[in-house]
Formats: sequence, C-alpha cells, structure tokens
Amino acid sequence: MTLQQPLNRPVGERVYELVADWRYEWRHGGIRRRITVPKGFVCDGASVPRLVWTLTGILPDGLIRAAALVHDWLYHHRGQLPEGLYQEFHRGRWRDVGCEATRGEADRLFARIMREAGVSKVRRRLAYAAVRACGWWVWRS
Repeated sequence: MTLQQPLNRPVGERVYELVADWRYEWRHGGIRRRITVPKGFVCDGASVPRLVWTLTGILPDGLIRAAALVHDWLYHHRGQLPEGLYQEFHRGRWRDVGCEATRGEADRLFARIMREAGVSKVRRRLAYAAVRACGWWVWRS
C-alpha cells in the first residue's frame, strides 16, 4: 500500500496549509498507533536550505511531504499533542491516549514515514542526520 500524501496549499513562500485532516497509522511495540494532523495546520515542509536542494535533491515538498508534516506537528507541540490527536487501537476501536513523544521519537517517525513514502535510503539518511544535528534548536524554542 502506498502512503497517501497530505493535501496542502501554498499560503506563502515555502509555507503550506493542510486542507483536510491527515492521519498516519503505524505499528510500534505490537500496538497500532495513529496520529492526526488537523486541517488548517501551517508548516514549511521540510526545512531544507536551497543549497542543500541542489546538492542532495531533498526538496521541501514532494515525497518528503508527509514526513515533514508529522515532524513539524510533533515539533510544534514539543511532543505533547492536543487531546484526541494521538490514538492507539485497543479491543477493536481507537482510543485517545496522551502523546508525550521525545524529540528522538519524532525524528525516528520522520525517518519511518520517509521510508514508507519511497524516499531513497541516501536521502532519508541525510534528512534524518540533519534533523538530529539541528532539530534541537527548534525543539527548545
């Protein structure tokens, strides 16, 4: 199954608004999990300097869009998502649970979603290394 990319519209230079709620589901530790990014969330896609676009081919939109959206959403809330936007599947239904993701967990989810979206291994590793090296600045602000 192919990862469905979120629908967004440009609202500024390199700034996008999500036009419909977007969900991502995955399994971790034997538990099905789901994160929802609500319609109207504004993000900048992957925060990639133009010089890096040329050198690596990693663009702020495209295959990386879904991973950047979830990553920005988690960073925006420093891993503490609002109620109802992070769920686990138990006994046949989705249940709201508190989300207290660490920066490392947000970065690993970014890498996982890139893989599922079809981003090449080299580009995934470069993007992941960049968020690990520089993401602390955004996370703490």
